[in-house]
Amino acid sequence: MNSERVLNPTRRRRGRSAAVVGGSLALALVAASCGNGNGNGNGDAEASEGGGTISTYTCEPQNLQPGNNTENCGSRVLQQLFTGLTEVDYETYEAQPAMATDWQTDDQVQWTFELSDEYTFHNGDPVTAQTFVDTWNWVVDPDNAQATANFHDKFLGYEEVVNGEAEEMEGIRAVDDYTLEIELVEPFGQLPIVLTYNGFYPMPEAAFDDMDAFQQAPIGNGRYQMDGEWVHDAEINMDRYEDWPGEDPGTPDRIEWRIYNDIETAYLDVQAGELDILGEVPPSRIGQIEDDFGENYSQNESSRFVYIGLPTYQDDWEDVDLRRALSMAMDREEINEQIFEGAMTPAYGILPPILPMSRNDACEYCEFEPEQAAELYEEAGGPSEFTMYTDIGTGHNEYVEAIANQWMSNLPVDDITFQSLEFAQYLDLHDSREVTGPYRLGWLLAYPSAQYAMEPLYTTGAASNNAEYSSEEFDEAIREANFADAEDADELYQAAEDHLLEDLPVLPLFFQDYFIVHTDRVDNVYSDLSSYVRVEDVTVDED
Repeated sequence: MNSERVLNPTRRRRGRSAAVVGGSLALALVAASCGNGNGNGNGDAEASEGGGTISTYTCEPQNLQPGNNTENCGSRVLQQLFTGLTEVDYETYEAQPAMATDWQTDDQVQWTFELSDEYTFHNGDPVTAQTFVDTWNWVVDPDNAQATANFHDKFLGYEEVVNGEAEEMEGIRAVDDYTLEIELVEPFGQLPIVLTYNGFYPMPEAAFDDMDAFQQAPIGNGRYQMDGEWVHDAEINMDRYEDWPGEDPGTPDRIEWRIYNDIETAYLDVQAGELDILGEVPPSRIGQIEDDFGENYSQNESSRFVYIGLPTYQDDWEDVDLRRALSMAMDREEINEQIFEGAMTPAYGILPPILPMSRNDACEYCEFEPEQAAELYEEAGGPSEFTMYTDIGTGHNEYVEAIANQWMSNLPVDDITFQSLEFAQYLDLHDSREVTGPYRLGWLLAYPSAQYAMEPLYTTGAASNNAEYSSEEFDEAIREANFADAEDADELYQAAEDHLLEDLPVLPLFFQDYFIVHTDRVDNVYSDLSSYVRVEDVTVDED
């Protein structure tokens, strides 16, 4: 790991219940280059009395429905408007109490969550156990076509609702106003951390009356409430909800989300003092951050995993020795230095370093061994010509071409052609299984769990298993890890990862850091594992 990396410079630790027992969708875009800094702005200034107003970058959301949003632009907004049963502790990346004050399980199948009776929606309606029952059943109902419905697939009765055999999930029950019981189809120790995801946020009755109107001005139960409606392609404004009963209310009085379709423009606006925070510095600007912003930037680790996948459903890529040869013929360190000026973390495993069970030496076949790679490739009968695939418009071509050049230099490969597509077309090509050669993709954790880093991508038949990898040994290993108590699961998830690193359906490339820039008037600016700036913790300095 790069010893000069600065990780999330200031975090507040939130309280954790002592009574806790126990413990598929976002694809990667890649940034590049270098920098260092401490994330602090005008460190000597005093905090603005009352909290002040901050302006921060976002892109145009796909929608603002909690159960239908699986992209960054809307998710970062929804996190401020809603509070779920649990939330992420950004120091430990474990689940901690939010609306649920406590939870218990004896077998990882039957779970009981005790809810606070102090939460209300921003319109004053109470949030109860029945609220969660109604919301989750609405999200799962196939008539509502919600993108996060499949996150509920471990709940008893999910399949029956999806198949039209039942109207509600049998495993979700409100025992009383503030006691929620969840019954799963099999043991799953990761449930509390999964419930931090926005697909499990509660929605008020008003949402079901008119969902189109609701998402223009969502009525949540979070730290912040909408001020007016979502002005498409322009702004989303919110004010602190003073009746929010949680332990750590938002610091700023007001958050103004400025919507940009050009991130370069956002960068220039921060320079000009017209935008306070940009959490996704474009690749072309990273090398000049220090000159442009002095100390007003930080480098933040994320969970974003970037890889080269192999279509194992194609005859050319079935041989495991061929895949190992390709991996050993990639010099990850050289790509990091030459393309990214050392700013990425070369990947020698699949679990991101931000997770506690991650290992930086887990992958035997990720070491650069060009001579051994050439021998393996020839013995496996690797193709002398093939096509590589990537999406365009976000800076991937340069490092994909660098990998191709390394393969042609180190392996008996004569020619590599490229097929680059707009992202939507690129995903369609994967869905139709028309990819014939190595492809670039990535994965960002929706919640901090090794389960989510592997199960949706590599289990047999999983929706995001673009390689069509299938291994009974891996499927059983991930199942065993899922069954375990969260506190005992680390070694079991490592064992599952070991199967992947032997078979290499994907070739680990790097883990991505994010760079944040900000003006002098704000401080305590950092991002989480999903690359979201924790705007609720930002302080505004007095002028």
